[in-house]
Amino acid sequence: MLNYDSLLKQPRVFLSVTSLTVVEFQVLLVAFAEAFEEVSHLTAEGQPRQRKRGGGQIGGKLPRLEDKLLFISSYIKNYPLQTYQGLQFGLSQPKTNGQIHSLLPKLKRALEILGCQPEREAEDFVERLKNQVKVGELVQDGVERMRERPVEEESQKLYYSGKKRLIRKRI
Repeated sequence: MLNYDSLLKQPRVFLSVTSLTVVEFQVLLVAFAEAFEEVSHLTAEGQPRQRKRGGGQIGGKLPRLEDKLLFISSYIKNYPLQTYQGLQFGLSQPKTNGQIHSLLPKLKRALEILGCQPEREAEDFVERLKNQVKVGELVQDGVERMRERPVEEESQKLYYSGKKRLIRKRI
Protein backbone atom coordinates (compact mmCIF):
# COMPACT_ATOMS: atom_id res chain seq x y z
CA MET A 1 0.00 0.00 0.00
CA LEU A 2 1.37 3.42 -0.96
CA ASN A 3 1.88 6.07 1.68
CA TYR A 4 3.89 9.25 2.02
CA ASP A 5 6.38 7.99 4.62
CA SER A 6 7.42 4.94 2.59
CA LEU A 7 7.89 6.92 -0.63
CA LEU A 8 9.76 9.75 1.10
CA LYS A 9 12.73 7.41 1.55
CA GLN A 10 12.83 6.70 -2.21
CA PRO A 11 13.07 10.01 -4.11
CA ARG A 12 13.27 8.41 -7.57
CA VAL A 13 10.18 6.29 -6.93
CA PHE A 14 8.45 9.34 -5.44
CA LEU A 15 9.14 11.25 -8.65
CA SER A 16 7.88 8.42 -10.85
CA VAL A 17 4.66 8.04 -8.83
CA THR A 18 3.77 11.75 -8.54
CA SER A 19 5.91 13.51 -11.20
CA LEU A 20 6.99 15.82 -8.35
CA THR A 21 10.25 15.92 -6.46
CA VAL A 22 10.01 15.72 -2.67
CA VAL A 23 10.76 19.46 -2.38
CA GLU A 24 8.10 20.36 -4.98
CA PHE A 25 5.63 18.11 -3.18
CA GLN A 26 6.31 19.84 0.14
CA VAL A 27 5.80 23.28 -1.42
CA LEU A 28 2.53 22.09 -2.95
CA LEU A 29 1.56 20.55 0.40
CA VAL A 30 1.62 23.98 2.09
CA ALA A 31 -0.79 25.39 -0.51
CA PHE A 32 -2.88 22.19 -0.35
CA ALA A 33 -3.24 22.64 3.42
CA GLU A 34 -4.32 26.24 2.83
CA ALA A 35 -6.90 25.09 0.28
CA PHE A 36 -8.24 22.58 2.83
CA GLU A 37 -8.45 25.27 5.50
CA GLU A 38 -10.48 27.54 3.20
CA VAL A 39 -13.32 25.02 3.10
CA SER A 40 -13.01 23.63 6.63
CA HIS A 41 -16.12 25.54 7.73
CA LEU A 42 -18.21 23.84 5.01
CA THR A 43 -19.71 20.36 4.75
CA ALA A 44 -18.93 18.04 1.84
CA GLU A 45 -22.01 19.45 0.07
CA GLY A 46 -20.68 23.02 0.45
CA GLN A 47 -23.15 24.05 3.15
CA PRO A 48 -22.07 25.82 6.38
CA ARG A 49 -21.31 23.37 9.21
CA GLN A 50 -23.74 23.18 12.10
CA ARG A 51 -21.35 21.23 14.29
CA LYS A 52 -17.60 21.30 14.85
CA ARG A 53 -15.38 19.72 12.25
CA GLY A 54 -13.99 16.31 13.11
CA GLY A 55 -17.01 14.02 13.36
CA GLY A 56 -17.16 10.72 11.58
CA GLN A 57 -14.50 8.09 11.10
CA ILE A 58 -11.22 8.94 12.79
CA GLY A 59 -8.25 8.68 10.45
CA GLY A 60 -9.61 6.67 7.56
CA LYS A 61 -7.34 5.26 4.90
CA LEU A 62 -5.93 8.69 4.03
CA PRO A 63 -5.58 10.25 7.48
CA ARG A 64 -3.01 12.97 6.75
CA LEU A 65 -2.83 15.72 4.17
CA GLU A 66 0.41 14.23 2.86
CA ASP A 67 -1.38 10.98 2.03
CA LYS A 68 -4.31 12.83 0.46
CA LEU A 69 -1.98 14.87 -1.78
CA LEU A 70 0.01 11.75 -2.67
CA PHE A 71 -3.25 9.99 -3.58
CA ILE A 72 -4.53 12.75 -5.88
CA SER A 73 -1.16 13.60 -7.44
CA SER A 74 -0.51 9.95 -8.31
CA TYR A 75 -4.02 9.70 -9.76
CA ILE A 76 -3.49 12.82 -11.91
CA LYS A 77 -0.14 11.60 -13.18
CA ASN A 78 -1.17 8.05 -14.04
CA TYR A 79 -4.97 8.16 -14.51
CA PRO A 80 -5.46 4.50 -13.59
CA LEU A 81 -8.84 2.85 -13.23
CA GLN A 82 -10.41 3.82 -9.91
CA THR A 83 -10.37 0.21 -8.75
CA TYR A 84 -6.62 0.02 -9.31
CA GLN A 85 -6.02 3.41 -7.66
CA GLY A 86 -8.05 2.24 -4.68
CA LEU A 87 -6.00 -0.95 -4.38
CA GLN A 88 -2.81 1.13 -4.21
CA PHE A 89 -4.16 3.05 -1.20
CA GLY A 90 -6.39 0.45 0.47
CA LEU A 91 -9.69 1.96 -0.68
CA SER A 92 -12.74 0.51 -2.39
CA GLN A 93 -13.75 1.85 -5.79
CA PRO A 94 -16.65 3.95 -4.41
CA LYS A 95 -14.42 5.46 -1.71
CA THR A 96 -11.76 6.14 -4.34
CA ASN A 97 -14.31 7.94 -6.50
CA GLY A 98 -15.41 10.03 -3.53
CA GLN A 99 -11.83 10.95 -2.64
CA ILE A 100 -11.03 11.92 -6.24
CA HIS A 101 -14.07 14.19 -6.47
CA SER A 102 -13.31 15.69 -3.07
CA LEU A 103 -9.58 16.26 -3.57
CA LEU A 104 -9.44 17.49 -7.18
CA PRO A 105 -10.99 20.91 -6.41
CA LYS A 106 -8.62 21.33 -3.47
CA LEU A 107 -5.62 20.49 -5.65
CA LYS A 108 -6.85 22.96 -8.27
CA ARG A 109 -7.17 25.64 -5.58
CA ALA A 110 -3.68 24.84 -4.26
CA LEU A 111 -2.25 25.31 -7.76
CA GLU A 112 -4.11 28.63 -8.02
CA ILE A 113 -2.59 29.72 -4.69
CA LEU A 114 0.88 28.93 -6.05
CA GLY A 115 0.13 30.61 -9.38
CA CYS A 116 0.68 27.39 -11.31
CA GLN A 117 -2.67 27.11 -13.06
CA PRO A 118 -2.50 27.32 -16.85
CA GLU A 119 -4.43 30.12 -18.50
CA ARG A 120 -7.43 28.99 -20.53
CA GLU A 121 -8.03 32.20 -22.44
CA ALA A 122 -5.44 33.74 -24.78
CA GLU A 123 -6.03 37.26 -23.43
CA ASP A 124 -5.38 36.10 -19.87
CA PHE A 125 -2.21 34.35 -20.99
CA VAL A 126 -0.90 37.48 -22.73
CA GLU A 127 -1.63 39.55 -19.61
CA ARG A 128 0.20 37.01 -17.45
CA LEU A 129 3.24 37.09 -19.75
CA LYS A 130 3.30 40.90 -19.67
CA ASN A 131 3.24 40.86 -15.87
CA GLN A 132 6.05 38.28 -15.77
CA VAL A 133 8.20 40.38 -18.11
CA LYS A 134 7.62 43.46 -15.91
CA VAL A 135 8.92 41.69 -12.81
CA GLY A 136 11.78 40.08 -14.71
CA GLU A 137 10.63 36.49 -14.83
CA LEU A 138 9.40 34.61 -17.83
CA VAL A 139 8.45 30.97 -17.66
CA GLN A 140 6.50 29.47 -20.50
CA ASP A 141 5.42 25.91 -20.92
CA GLY A 142 3.22 25.09 -23.87
CA VAL A 143 2.03 22.42 -26.20
CA GLU A 144 1.64 22.85 -29.93
CA ARG A 145 -2.02 22.76 -30.84
CA MET A 146 -3.61 22.24 -34.21
CA ARG A 147 -5.27 25.28 -35.77
CA GLU A 148 -8.42 25.01 -37.77
CA ARG A 149 -7.63 26.08 -41.30
CA PRO A 150 -9.60 29.12 -42.48
CA VAL A 151 -12.04 28.59 -45.35
CA GLU A 152 -11.34 31.82 -47.26
CA GLU A 153 -8.29 31.72 -49.53
CA GLU A 154 -6.96 35.10 -48.38
CA SER A 155 -7.20 34.08 -44.72
CA GLN A 156 -5.41 30.82 -45.50
CA LYS A 157 -2.43 32.74 -46.87
CA LEU A 158 -2.07 34.61 -43.56
CA TYR A 159 -1.62 31.37 -41.61
CA TYR A 160 0.41 29.40 -44.15
CA SER A 161 4.11 29.36 -43.32
CA GLY A 162 5.24 27.80 -46.59
CA LYS A 163 7.26 25.18 -44.73
CA LYS A 164 5.06 22.16 -45.38
CA ARG A 165 5.26 21.38 -49.07
CA LEU A 166 4.17 18.33 -50.91
CA ILE A 167 7.15 16.63 -52.53
CA ARG A 168 6.30 14.35 -55.41
CA LYS A 169 8.64 11.57 -56.33
CA ARG A 170 9.17 10.65 -59.95
CA ILE A 171 8.53 7.05 -60.66
